[in-house]
Amino acid sequence: MRASATVATSSAMIIGALFGFGLIRFELVWGRARSRDQSAQLQDNALSKARFEFRWEDQFNLALDPELAREYHDETLPQEGAKLAHFCSMCGPHFCSMKITQEVREYAAQKQIDELVVLETGMREKAEEFKQAGAEIYNKA
Repeated sequence: MRASATVATSSAMIIGALFGFGLIRFELVWGRARSRDQSAQLQDNALSKARFEFRWEDQFNLALDPELAREYHDETLPQEGAKLAHFCSMCGPHFCSMKITQEVREYAAQKQIDELVVLETGMREKAEEFKQAGAEIYNKA
């Protein structure tokens, strides 16, 4: 391994320890992309698919450091049931972009409507709801 790659990997680990697993993954993916390693790309794709499908155990097992990935997850969601949840601690169950995307896809398929039409209709409905509620960004509790 070249010295610059060692420094980049070490930097990723330090930054990740300070700011979370996402940055470790970013630094490692960046390094892999530079090496154009096909097996690394396949692993990254599998990890991304597992993340989108909320397959937590697969995410841990596909991580470069499965134990560290489990530790980071368990810091915020230690319950065993959280490893089956369809959300993470970053956005929670109501604001998870991956969960919302999946719900839009399922709704569009169920209604046999194009996903973009569903999104546009939903945005118009939410905009109208926002206006009727007073168009205030911050409401008093």
